[in-house]
Amino acid sequence: MLKKLHDLFMRTPKLFRYLVNSCVVTVLDILIVWVLVRLFGINIVAANTVGVIAGFLLDYFLSAFYVFKSASGRNGFAIYLVTFLFGLVLADVLIYWSSVYIFSMCNADINLLLSKGVSIVGPFFILYNLRKVLYAIKEKRDKTREDCL
Repeated sequence: MLKKLHDLFMRTPKLFRYLVNSCVVTVLDILIVWVLVRLFGINIVAANTVGVIAGFLLDYFLSAFYVFKSASGRNGFAIYLVTFLFGLVLADVLIYWSSVYIFSMCNADINLLLSKGVSIVGPFFILYNLRKVLYAIKEKRDKTREDCL
């Protein structure tokens, strides 16, 4: 039964698999940010950074297995890490900007959820497309190296 579900999942488009992976990672990310901000009183940007880093680790392994096969290995990880760092900066800028300038009139819980939502949705498509392009370049270079050997 699980094998059939796995096989079915692997036949879906990469963007769908990336979305499913991102949803799983997002649940972990939001939970971490919520706990750090609401229970421990940590600054929203610092909490977001911790949540995003934890999510990155899970996301890398899920995406390397289900979405971007070329993400494995040292060069594949380097691409994922560099795009992650770009996404982290973008997410932190978006969560700060959203919480201070857009949702500041909302109560603290709504502000947190809406700001976190902006910081998730914004980088999602940018990172997917950036990684897709970079991994295509990597695959082309790897193929060229194989042909030369």
